[in-house]
Amino acid sequence: MPSGETELIHVILMAYGSPTRMEDVPAYLQGIYDGKPVPEYATRENTEKYAMVGGISPSNAIVDSLVKKISAKLSQGGEIDVILGNKHWSPWLYQSISSLSISNTDKIVAFPLFPFPSGGVKGSYLDPLEKALSRRNLNPEIRFINGIPSDVLAGIWAPLVRKNYRKGDAVLFDAHSLPLFREQEDDYNAAFMSAARSTAEEAGLQEYFAGYQSRGKYGNRWLEPSIYDVLENIRARGYRSLLAVPIGFLYEHLEILYDLDLEFGGKVKEMGMDYHRTGLPDDGDRLVDSICRLVMNEVS
Repeated sequence: MPSGETELIHVILMAYGSPTRMEDVPAYLQGIYDGKPVPEYATRENTEKYAMVGGISPSNAIVDSLVKKISAKLSQGGEIDVILGNKHWSPWLYQSISSLSISNTDKIVAFPLFPFPSGGVKGSYLDPLEKALSRRNLNPEIRFINGIPSDVLAGIWAPLVRKNYRKGDAVLFDAHSLPLFREQEDDYNAAFMSAARSTAEEAGLQEYFAGYQSRGKYGNRWLEPSIYDVLENIRARGYRSLLAVPIGFLYEHLEILYDLDLEFGGKVKEMGMDYHRTGLPDDGDRLVDSICRLVMNEVS
């Protein structure tokens, strides 16, 4: 680095993105399907999901707050900036890159806001990041944080489990399933199971269950077991109440409110059981502090 130049650290927090008006849902889906025809079921389900919350996913405000809190903690020295880059809605990742005053001597720390390492997730965020930089003829060093260690997640989630656990609950740890046609996602599966085990131990649970939600309607192979299959086992074990712990998510959004609470929770109740769940880490201090430590580990 030439004398007198200061290396700047650009922290890019990445999220899926979500529209802010019901009118934008069709355009949002067209972007997800990359110009291909949007399946009727996808339009129907997403319209229903966004109608539940008046067209605005709770994730928008939570992620914005999370970014601001992380920025406030990391930016105090003046050499680190923190921005948000979404994959499927504004602020788009390429827009965020365009807004940076960046040089090849700077460093980027990229962190998709997902708890478990995934080859598919990494590629879907790293590729557009590299393309956005390439358009500006930039090639800075990129440090990519792919997931949060299970012991860190246990420290975040165990207090939520203890707060919500009621005697007699079947505790079900839940994560988003992933398709297996491109990546086998062994690391994701292992990280999920490790985080569930570590959290259960820290929370003092004697028994727990784990399964995947939100399997898509395309592809033949997805990560298993489904939470619906696990539910059959829970009922067979004689449990009358279920506590859902969506440990595969960092903040509240529609796939929890709709897929987990409405659809799965409805099935639990149909089977004569009580359903409740923990809150999410959201923009709380435990998650903010954990992300800040992970970022600083990459740049120190």
